[in-house]
Amino acid sequence: MEIAVITAMPEEFRAVAACLGTGSNVCSGRLRGRKYHFANHNILLVESGMGFDNAARATAAAIRESSPDLLISVGYCGGIAAELQVGDLVAAKKIVIVSESGLEELPVEVPAAILNFSARQDVAGIRIFGGTFASTAVITSKATLAGILLEKYPYPVVEMESAAIAMLAAESKIPMIAIRSVSDPASEELGFSLDEFCDSNLRIRSARVLMTILRKPWIIPQLVRLAGNSRVASKSITKALEQLLPLL
Repeated sequence: MEIAVITAMPEEFRAVAACLGTGSNVCSGRLRGRKYHFANHNILLVESGMGFDNAARATAAAIRESSPDLLISVGYCGGIAAELQVGDLVAAKKIVIVSESGLEELPVEVPAAILNFSARQDVAGIRIFGGTFASTAVITSKATLAGILLEKYPYPVVEMESAAIAMLAAESKIPMIAIRSVSDPASEELGFSLDEFCDSNLRIRSARVLMTILRKPWIIPQLVRLAGNSRVASKSITKALEQLLPLL
């Protein structure tokens, strides 16, 4: 099977690459990634950059490059449901866009393999849930999202890329899997905005991070904690794909 895996950040890219073995670099236009052969699949792994637009561009390029039979969105997420802990895995049963005008539920063809996978409730010692991915165009507090989502949608999480990937998957009639690992639980509201760390293309820039820390030194303990959480989430991603890919 030809599979394209879309990640947003370098840490997520490395977490996926950790289970795939030796690969070869791919540079085609604006597409930057690596190709692997794993579990009898040809896998194109791409780092898109954060946000809807970057994910859409990278997914379109990946579709042109490899004509995939399956798209996989992988990375970190923020928990909205209180039950979700750092390192827990959530596989999307539904993907919604949250905007000022309300909720838009996206048509996603979810392969049976991921439904069976999430029904196991435990993957290599890691908890896994079937849930709802909420994509937002702007940074929105978890408390606000909880008020919108919890009554209707099971185990919601927030992230920024899967909706874009889902829309292109639907347009191209390609099945899609979205699986994320919780890096910050519902109880942790960020003391900063990602916009403060990123340039206009949502790429994290060291200079902007430093300037934000100088303005808000009280966020340093949270940044240290989140870095540790991300390492836990990365290990969950690696273990999940080691288990999932041979099932596809």
